[in-house]
Amino acid sequence: MDEKKKSAALNQALKLLATRAHSRSELEAKLKSRGFDPEAVLKAVERLEQLKLIDDRAFAGSCMESMGKRRPEGRIKTRIRLKQKGLSEEIVDEMMGSYDQMMLCAAAAEKKMRTLSGTPEAKRKKLLTFLKNRGFDWQTISQTLSQLGAPLEEQDDQEEYPELD
Repeated sequence: MDEKKKSAALNQALKLLATRAHSRSELEAKLKSRGFDPEAVLKAVERLEQLKLIDDRAFAGSCMESMGKRRPEGRIKTRIRLKQKGLSEEIVDEMMGSYDQMMLCAAAAEKKMRTLSGTPEAKRKKLLTFLKNRGFDWQTISQTLSQLGAPLEEQDDQEEYPELD
């Protein structure tokens, strides 16, 4: 393997990491899409892991924290987003073990409630739809709405919203 190619791949990877953290898989895909030789990409990524500049567990934790602050979502959507970032099933499972869906659902609901207008019934329905679209499960939504003083009513049909977990 030509040292020049390895060095170029490593330099490009460092430039990518300078803008934001990446998972190993993301970095490999970006380098390959830029025309780097697969062997040079592998060597560059291995070197970055040795230097602890790539750490999928730390990256996953950072992603979850960022997603929770910026746009809280349910367990299912969060899992999908982590997988889209190229994280392994093992790491995603590990990260989801510390996932506090109730806290995130409450945070999303409280933030959304500030923007809602209309009758209390209309607000509750809008909030229910919003939380369902964010990927929160029925039980979590029900508990959150009860805590916020907007409990679900009989006409709220759980069958319209099957459990995805």
